[in-house]
Amino acid sequence: MVLPMNEIDPHTLRVAASLVRSRIARLKLDPRMDGLQRLGAHRTLTQLAVDLKVSANYAGPPRRRKRTT
Repeated sequence: MVLPMNEIDPHTLRVAASLVRSRIARLKLDPRMDGLQRLGAHRTLTQLAVDLKVSANYAGPPRRRKRTT
């Protein structure tokens, strides 16, 4: 199912925020970047993750996990 562009899927936004946070965690290991580049990337990616999560919360509540017994 494809949603119209004016419909934001909150789950997709939360997944994107999670992927950004995982990239933030790997920044320290990137030998191609110096300290200032890592700091700038860290700040930018952190702000992106926050923005995505806020947008997801605005678009709809989080999915409830099904309990398995």
